[in-house]
Amino acid sequence: MSAVLPALPMACVDGLGPADRFEIAIRPVDEIWRLFFAIASMGGMGSSGVQGAYGRLWAWGSMAGLSGAPEGASADEVESHARQSTWFHFEADTDWFHNDIGSDYGMPPSHPTAAGLAATDTD
Repeated sequence: MSAVLPALPMACVDGLGPADRFEIAIRPVDEIWRLFFAIASMGGMGSSGVQGAYGRLWAWGSMAGLSGAPEGASADEVESHARQSTWFHFEADTDWFHNDIGSDYGMPPSHPTAAGLAATDTD
């Protein structure tokens, strides 16, 4: 994955050169869930997020979309798809990433039907 990801058509890796820092690691699904929930419910820098229940809803939507769960899938179906997927977290030294602690996240696709997600936030 570390050789393929920088070549994908994702704006967050545009301009990434062979000597630039690029880090990728496999993460457990529970850690990804906590990350999505924290981002959705608490928001980013200077934002209040959408709070508890809507944070869970938005986190589930992210998990469903990235794991390839069908539209309208039940919570059990989303969980099954999410647990069958391989989850990665990446960061890179590109103009897109700010490399501030807690402000940049990249989730590349774990299988051909899923999309990658990258988010950045500054104050």
